[in-house]
Amino acid sequence: MSADIEPVQGQDFEAVELSNFPAMNGEVVSDSRFISFHNITYTVEQRVCFKKRPPKVILNDVSGMMKVGLHAIMGPTGSGKTSLLDVLADRKAKKGLSGHVLINGRRQPRNFKCASAYVVQDDILKGTLSVKENLMFSAALRLPASYSWSDRKEKVDKVIDELGLLKVAKSRVGTEVLRGISGGERKRTSIGMELIISPDIVFLDEPTTGLDSSTAISVIKLLKDLSGAGRVIVMAIHQPRYAIFKLFDSLTLLSNGELVYHGPAVSALDYFSKLGYVCEQHNNPADFFLDVISMNESSVTSDPDKNTPLATYYKESGEIKELHSHLEPMLTKAFNEPRGISPQYNTHFPWQLLMVSMRTVTNIIRDPLLAMMQIVLMALFAALVGVIFFQLDNSFVGVQDRIGAFFFIIMNLVFGNLNSIELFIKEKVLFRHENISGYYRVSAYFLAKVICDVLPLRVLPTMVFGAISYWMIGLEAHVSNFFIYLLTLILTSVAASGVAFVFSALVDVFALANIMAAFTYVIMMVFAGFLINLNSLADWLSWLQYISVFRYSLHALAENELSDRVFCDKASTFDGITNETQLICNDSRTIDGNEFLDDQNYSENDLWINELALLLFTIFFLMLAYIILRLSKKEK
Repeated sequence: MSADIEPVQGQDFEAVELSNFPAMNGEVVSDSRFISFHNITYTVEQRVCFKKRPPKVILNDVSGMMKVGLHAIMGPTGSGKTSLLDVLADRKAKKGLSGHVLINGRRQPRNFKCASAYVVQDDILKGTLSVKENLMFSAALRLPASYSWSDRKEKVDKVIDELGLLKVAKSRVGTEVLRGISGGERKRTSIGMELIISPDIVFLDEPTTGLDSSTAISVIKLLKDLSGAGRVIVMAIHQPRYAIFKLFDSLTLLSNGELVYHGPAVSALDYFSKLGYVCEQHNNPADFFLDVISMNESSVTSDPDKNTPLATYYKESGEIKELHSHLEPMLTKAFNEPRGISPQYNTHFPWQLLMVSMRTVTNIIRDPLLAMMQIVLMALFAALVGVIFFQLDNSFVGVQDRIGAFFFIIMNLVFGNLNSIELFIKEKVLFRHENISGYYRVSAYFLAKVICDVLPLRVLPTMVFGAISYWMIGLEAHVSNFFIYLLTLILTSVAASGVAFVFSALVDVFALANIMAAFTYVIMMVFAGFLINLNSLADWLSWLQYISVFRYSLHALAENELSDRVFCDKASTFDGITNETQLICNDSRTIDGNEFLDDQNYSENDLWINELALLLFTIFFLMLAYIILRLSKKEK
């Protein structure tokens, strides 16, 4: 045990009177802030190999109350402490959930999660932005539109000062490759993101995770100071040291989803001593409680009745009966009043789109490696294609080489967009937290991310590729043909990105999304009409050609290059005067481009239909990705 742990028995805790709870007569002080929860039960379905099993009980008939102060929910791993925290914060899916949560004696407002603060266990911040920029992003989107920009700045400066972040305000938070601020400073920044809206109630999930003991206690002391300003602060915490434990105003202990104790932290040791569980001197109360709950006999003294579960003891205790005596009339009174509504978004769509776009662009500028590498790789790939298919002639072989070049280009453009899968997967946790907290609409986030991804990472590199490859291959030297070529490549790239966006929004695992997108690309490639003649397809398979981006792109490029042109086989002759070999067209073996398109089952004179099909595919995939993202489960 560390040297700074003081004796527990006889220790003079900070006094926490029962006045932390409402008066026993059921009346609630109107100006007090508190949260109460009534008969909370939460179950989840279980299936094994499609066989339904009895539901698992996560929380079982949990009730209690927390007023202004610092409140801890503790218990062993799997006891349900995080689930209870999520229920109180209105961030748990309603399926399998029963019971009621009251705020200040009234029904929990709709969109309560947008008016309260929730700090997740793993800090969710934009690493390329500074501390102040992250806080400004929160202020820009979560404060009401009535706030001027200067008011928002003033609010941010106040929070920075309140959290002691002045020294690192202009420092970047940091990423996996970019060193940033310390863990404690990151945690305080995460708390600051939530304090921007001046919430009355703050929820924190394991706020000391990943922090050393000194940093952890500084964070908890900060929360203690914030609670002194009239806030209700509720945290789920696993096994805090004594210096942290003694700061708690109330304690909620859970075991297998059931209440073991709920009340002032100072009274917890006395409660367990009455049951026969006595904490040894110099032992950490937090460790003692977990040992008792886990029935670790080596850490407790005395000889309690081990045949009676702790949850049963508590259900039969006077403490819970006294608590229920005023919780029940409070609940009855609350349901006689209308349910309040908290605004979900404080800003309008255009402002949200602008703010998310600015953050995304800033992220790209400060971490330009991906964008730069995309352009460089596309330029190198264009040079490679140009060398392989350099200056194709107008012979029959040249026609075949053109089709081969087009297919090779399309294949690499499409499969090169597999990195688009990262777009939503990489930020999905951040997106879910910010969206459910009322930062922005799904549409604003989706549109900003797509625009800021498509333009610098899809359109610009594709234009560089097209400008290099077109002239090196020696395609039709007309400006209109060149721009149609560019347009086709851009639509192909964006349509392929749309497919990747769909799977990026659909699943959370990168490897799975990558496999699903690659499989879709392969199916499209097979039914493009290059590897197999589409006329030879079986009827039950032929419809797949109409959902192939490859097919429409290949047909568009082929028609743009071959339509209304004549190609011929060439013979070699030796010029005795210049001593040079010349290629002379053999008129008897000319090839009409239109006839070639017909023979290959390409849609002659349907150039713009193919371009339109690519555009419609792009719109369809983007809309599908948006719908999936919008309907995705954001609650826990």
